[in-house]
Amino acid sequence: MTLTPGTKLGPYEILSPIGAGGMGEAYCARDPRVGRDVAIKVSAEQFSERFEREARAIAALNHPNIATLYDVGPNYLVMELVEGPTLQERIGKGAIPLDESLTIARQIADALESAHEKGIVHRDLKPGNIKIKPDGTVKVLDFGLAKVEEKTNVNLETSPTLSVAQTAAGVILGTAAYMSPEQARGKSVDKRADIWAFGVVLYEMLTGKRLFQGDTVSDTLAAVLKEEPEWDRIPVKARLLLRSCLQKDPKKRLADISDAKLLLEDAPESTGARRSLLPWIAVVIVLTAITTALVVWTLKPSAPEKALEISRFRYELAKDQQLANYVFQRSLAVSPDGRQIVYATNGGLYLRSMDDLDARLIPETGGNLGNPFFSPDGKWIGYWSGADNQLKKVAISGGSPIKLMDASENIGSYSWGTDDTIVFGLRGKGIGRIPANGGISELIIKQGQDEHLHDPQVLPDGDSVLVTNLFYLPSKIMIYSLKSGKRSVLIEGYSARYLPTGHIVYASGNNLLAVPFDLKNLKVSGKPVPVVNDIWWIEVYLQYAVSDSGTLVYVPGTGIAAANAQRTFLWVDRNGKEESIAAPPSFYQDPRISPDGTRVALAVTAGGNTDIQIWDLVHKNLTRLTFDSDWHYHHHPLWTPDGRRIAYTSGNAGMYGICWKAADGTGKDELLVARGTKHVPASWSGDGKTLVGLECFPTSSTSSNMTDIGTLMLQGDRKWEPLLNEKYNEAQPRISPDGRWMVYTSNESGRNEIYVRPFPDVDKGLWQVSTSGGDSPLWSQDGRQIFYRSGDAVMSVSIKMDPTFSNETPKPLFHGTYVSADFIANEFSPWDISPDGKRFLMMKESRSSPGEGPRRINIVLNWFEELKQRVPAK
Repeated sequence: MTLTPGTKLGPYEILSPIGAGGMGEAYCARDPRVGRDVAIKVSAEQFSERFEREARAIAALNHPNIATLYDVGPNYLVMELVEGPTLQERIGKGAIPLDESLTIARQIADALESAHEKGIVHRDLKPGNIKIKPDGTVKVLDFGLAKVEEKTNVNLETSPTLSVAQTAAGVILGTAAYMSPEQARGKSVDKRADIWAFGVVLYEMLTGKRLFQGDTVSDTLAAVLKEEPEWDRIPVKARLLLRSCLQKDPKKRLADISDAKLLLEDAPESTGARRSLLPWIAVVIVLTAITTALVVWTLKPSAPEKALEISRFRYELAKDQQLANYVFQRSLAVSPDGRQIVYATNGGLYLRSMDDLDARLIPETGGNLGNPFFSPDGKWIGYWSGADNQLKKVAISGGSPIKLMDASENIGSYSWGTDDTIVFGLRGKGIGRIPANGGISELIIKQGQDEHLHDPQVLPDGDSVLVTNLFYLPSKIMIYSLKSGKRSVLIEGYSARYLPTGHIVYASGNNLLAVPFDLKNLKVSGKPVPVVNDIWWIEVYLQYAVSDSGTLVYVPGTGIAAANAQRTFLWVDRNGKEESIAAPPSFYQDPRISPDGTRVALAVTAGGNTDIQIWDLVHKNLTRLTFDSDWHYHHHPLWTPDGRRIAYTSGNAGMYGICWKAADGTGKDELLVARGTKHVPASWSGDGKTLVGLECFPTSSTSSNMTDIGTLMLQGDRKWEPLLNEKYNEAQPRISPDGRWMVYTSNESGRNEIYVRPFPDVDKGLWQVSTSGGDSPLWSQDGRQIFYRSGDAVMSVSIKMDPTFSNETPKPLFHGTYVSADFIANEFSPWDISPDGKRFLMMKESRSSPGEGPRRINIVLNWFEELKQRVPAK
């Protein structure tokens, strides 16, 4: 299918067609994430699993003379967009002079040598697959594409470029004119086929004439098998090289492209006299060049370092593997040099080198484990073993794991410092440290009354420790001094790591943010910028790792058990009878039904952003309401009583306010509560003039709460006023239909229970209506019943309000496995009730394997280049 400009292919926007080839059509496209133009090659068919393995290996080549493979989609490749003509176009203008031809040949040989060292054979080398940039740099394209599909029927007459055929013996591949004799006979091939094609290409550069050709593919293949080159057309300096490459018997051909490079360097001149003088002339030239270079070097500033190419590719776990997803743990790590990754699975630790296609199981590490981490030299891997609750390490070279300490009090991830000690969180105590060879642990940071410390990293000065304080909601990233005991807050977030680029990267939701960091003064020196969206997270640990060399690895996803994060919503009547709703599965939260019952407003997370969307129950379509890219967190929708507007929480990176917008999508977002401390709209007063909601904030004392209930008068100066501010956690307020009562959740009994107070005079009474825990309360339309969730039960409580408030014993209406309140703070409500009170809007997970983890790891080589561009640091 031809793609038109403006079409979206994944995150890429098609700009213009480039052309068509053996594997499909090619387009110029834009990657908006990094502001880069790319080349996209689209296949008419889905790529095979075998192709994806090869594509990942090719991406790891990262060679200046090989076009970089950035990404692999379900039926497309995203490549470096190389400007300049193809070698075929250059040859079309005539033979290329000897010196220029040899310069191009050396770069082609360098590219082939790099690929062959990784076990990758091109199999389709030809002038059309080679481009020459304006600065003279040669780029070899389309590595490995000859191995895309597993096919047995190949029409050689209609497809000279057979780049989608089977690579096994018996099937002919490549373009006929550049095939080696063994390819032409349909035999299996190795890197010597590339050496043959290299010779054919060089012959064509020097002569301007194709070496083997015929009227048909069959004639061309016959020429490959029988005809000999016209050697007198070749300059003497290149004959030895070409004779060595173009031996029809692969056993007599050059065995390695590095030998061709030597012949390129040592090619003889045409006369003996010139050959005898060459060494002396070379000595004079070299000495003169060195002297000149030294003088110039002292006077001329050094040229800026050339940016490294960024490569993106994916690694798929085997079908019998899944990433471990234990709470407070990371499931993967990358070695400091970026050359190896380790990941924890249900069957043990697996180590994968960037040079290898597959990972290998580290012996004796099977079972319940997590939090892998590398030693600074990359020779050891530490990890938590849940089978015996031990901290262990194992050499990547082999051998049995070594126990370092009992880990029953350890919590969170580990960090192995350059001083050969390991730091970690100690439950309820602070940060501990132990020698990397084992021994007695010591408490190096004692946590305070308002602290719950996790995820430490000792910074390069050896004194400062970067740590996450989870006592607060939202959590705080802090710096502690081991010498002075001084501690300071840097920013809100979690899963923080300092990088040698002068940045701190950290998590906010399921996104990775970066902020410049002044290591000398230990202060953030700029504003945070989102750098990677949509990363799998488990509680307070974002599943990513970054090497000192700039390799980023992460697990894509939207939350814990991201493979299960898709949800559907449905109607359930008071007897538990379900009725499906045709909305497509997505990560839905906070469903709210419009006053007329025709629409549902929801928070929908996709692509790293959360936006308010509206499902039309009548017309059965989903429309997006919020589009503000500067504030990518939009949650907690709340219809106004007249159904004309929707209020919602808007913000990011610890700055949240309340906005509202016309429900039909017209007009702009209007800010009701300024961004700062997080506020959540929850309900309306009976007259619709007062917004009731939550204020969520960090505290300085364990006796203070994390969420309070407050109000906002829409008339006047719109000032947020506290309503219920006690020492407990109050949440999920709902005002009764007559406006006289407020039902809410509080943990004052030690667990969440449902309470009722008069509204707005909340101090004039208090009644507990639940008896065995509960959350997410709702009122019936007539105000005579309260419904709430308790475990898997939907509970009902009958209410009397005259002469005073009273309630009967709660009774279960029905049971079911539905999405419950998302967070301990109960900011989110997982359900709603229809305006007629006859049925409930519930949500279900569309996949029901709670222990199952994802099976994909994304890898970005040279990611620091992108980071420095997007987040400049001083």
